[in-house]
Order: sequence, then C-alpha cells, then structure tokens
Amino acid sequence: MSRIPDAVYGGFDIFTVIVPGDHGGWAAIADVERAGADGVEVFQDFGGPCEGQTAEQAKAKVLDNTRRKIDDLKADPV
Repeated sequence: MSRIPDAVYGGFDIFTVIVPGDHGGWAAIADVERAGADGVEVFQDFGGPCEGQTAEQAKAKVLDNTRRKIDDLKADPV
C-alpha cells in the first residue's frame, strides 16, 4: 500500500495523523520520510502534537511545526 504525503518540504514527505481530541477539538502529529543512501528514512512523531478547534486547524499547525523542525534539522544536521 502506498501513501500520498500531505505535503512535501525540503526533500521530506510529510504525513499527518489527525484525531479527535478532548472537548471537541482535534489533535495532529506528523511523520516524515526522505530517500537516503540506504533507502527510505522514516522519522515518526516528528511534528506535533498540535491542537486546533477543527481538523483543518490542527493539520495546518502541525504542518507549520514540521516545516520549522525540518529547517532546524537542515541547519544543524545530527
């Protein structure tokens, strides 16, 4: 089964998981993948958790959070 990323940024595919949260809100996390020399590298729970009143708000927040973390990783690789 193949997955389609919710976004692509800085060479990473970003996949979000959005679930209903407490009190009617929503929560989101993001996993990222990138092609490496040894195959696909997967970073689970890379972004988030982020909360929003709607699923769309939670997704937008976690995508923003994940893009900033990718920028940080690229600026200071492990």
